[in-house]
Amino acid sequence: MEFKRARTEEQKRQRLEGIVRAVDGLLDRYPYREITMAMVADELGFSRANLGHYVKTKEEMFLLLYLHDLEGLHAELAQMTASDDRVVAEDGDAVGRGIEEFSGRLAAACARHRNVGRIGALLSAIIETNIDVDRLTACKRTMRELAEDGARLLAARFPFLAPGDAAELVMVLVNHVAGLYPGTHPVPIQQEALRRASFEGAARDFEGALRRFLVVQLNGYRALSQRS
Repeated sequence: MEFKRARTEEQKRQRLEGIVRAVDGLLDRYPYREITMAMVADELGFSRANLGHYVKTKEEMFLLLYLHDLEGLHAELAQMTASDDRVVAEDGDAVGRGIEEFSGRLAAACARHRNVGRIGALLSAIIETNIDVDRLTACKRTMRELAEDGARLLAARFPFLAPGDAAELVMVLVNHVAGLYPGTHPVPIQQEALRRASFEGAARDFEGALRRFLVVQLNGYRALSQRS
């Protein structure tokens, strides 16, 4: 198929979306270290040189995929906070139920947008070390904006969360997801090592473990707010 370079912003957006889908599909079948830009180009049906019109490095493609899922997660958070009543502090039982229900929904959303964890585990040590600083700055700006708005949404949903606490919780959540995901999704060599070591202590239920983590965090901030 003849390659036609994108001429408009909409065409460029569509081409980048195709790249993101291709990378996501390859990551389902191969470990990160084995995926190359040539493999992505083959998935898309054009050359490595043509792919270079849109992304310069393998790491840039994975950063785009990470941002895609981060934005999707933020959109779900905005939707669930918009449709819910604020959890007010006067009724302790209602607050507890609200925390449990919200934590389950947010954990499920994190599971759906799995690349926040799957790629987040590689982000700072690998992916961000081989990318143009201007492009990385633009991505970091997007991450900051999403984090700030996510904190605002959480503080509106749970009035016991001070703005600073809400911002802290967002960062803790993102970092916890990045650490939890590889532990609950071991690759074959890790699975074999765990089997040989008879090591059954690692969590296997990503969504359940994340839900419990969120319940603990939110109840902890709630307790701190009651002491102040």
